[in-house]
Amino acid sequence: MLRRTLLAMAALLVPAGLVLVAAPQAAWALPNAHGIANCRIVSGHGTVNPGLTPAGSPGGVKINFTASLTSPAAGCPNGNVTFPAGDHILGGTVTGSGFYNPPSATMPGSSCVNFAGPDVVGKITVTIKWLMSGPPVANTKIVYKNNPNTVVAAPTDTITLKAPPGTAAKTGSFTAPAGLNTVQLDTTLPGPGCGPGPWSAFKITGGVVTV
Repeated sequence: MLRRTLLAMAALLVPAGLVLVAAPQAAWALPNAHGIANCRIVSGHGTVNPGLTPAGSPGGVKINFTASLTSPAAGCPNGNVTFPAGDHILGGTVTGSGFYNPPSATMPGSSCVNFAGPDVVGKITVTIKWLMSGPPVANTKIVYKNNPNTVVAAPTDTITLKAPPGTAAKTGSFTAPAGLNTVQLDTTLPGPGCGPGPWSAFKITGGVVTV
């Protein structure tokens, strides 16, 4: 009886704040890498909706894509990671989603001619997850807006997201210097002389990320 009484009294004497020590704590955010990342894209896939056709349809075009950066064996030899010290980029993944606007509200953004021409990025968000040789680092996130003429056909479409023109708001790793914000995708989408289609799914056969 005496033991139970002493334990009860001890519980009452514990300061209320100490009870919080056992509560789970939020994980620390990963550090931002410093320097320059310049990596080749080796493969990937994506979709556009509606699919591209010669005539297209009024309105914009949604786009989604996922791509893999240079294989770990090759690394990213043109990059220069200054922090964390001794860390190197082995590769990573690039994901993006958003939409293109047509040149005017009544024009067909999904026509092959307009997509590989005057279509303007409404908003495309790109996230780059880095594979490092040492300590992991934070992802890089770039939000592109109002970027014109991002697609060139030679003969298939190459999408180059960069700014200026337009904007590119970059956060996370490799945010300085601000001018490095290029994501380029070589795709299998046909150019302005496309067949009847619709061309919805595409492969990514190459490209580069420079941030």
